[in-house]
Amino acid sequence: MAKLIRFLYRLINYYLYFVVMACFLALVPNINPNYPLFNYIFKIAGFYFIPPIFGFIISPMLVMIISAIIMMGLDKIYTKYYAPKEPKVLVMTPEQFIEQIKKNEQAYIDKVVSDVKEEFSVHEQDENTSEGEDKKE
Repeated sequence: MAKLIRFLYRLINYYLYFVVMACFLALVPNINPNYPLFNYIFKIAGFYFIPPIFGFIISPMLVMIISAIIMMGLDKIYTKYYAPKEPKVLVMTPEQFIEQIKKNEQAYIDKVVSDVKEEFSVHEQDENTSEGEDKKE
């Protein structure tokens, strides 16, 4: 599902780029909007959803606003439910990597030493209690 959300987000993003380019194309003075290629581009970009009002074409603006709202919704869904589950990518220099490995090794050694000390102290206490019981008898 996360891949579908990211795919839709990118698809709408590319559509927004297409609408912006169609708007720039509409500004070119010698473009005939009735020519089949340009007519097709303008239809896909949403130029004809709402008829022009006082000579201004506001349909692409509405298409961009609606697309942006949909993109924000998809992004919120993705960040809330799927982004925390993704593995994190850590970028570091080789020196930082070696330093991190040394810290991890030292932490592991400290843990092993503390485990051995605890085990030794438990055995020592067991021996002391068994010697104390032997002396009482």
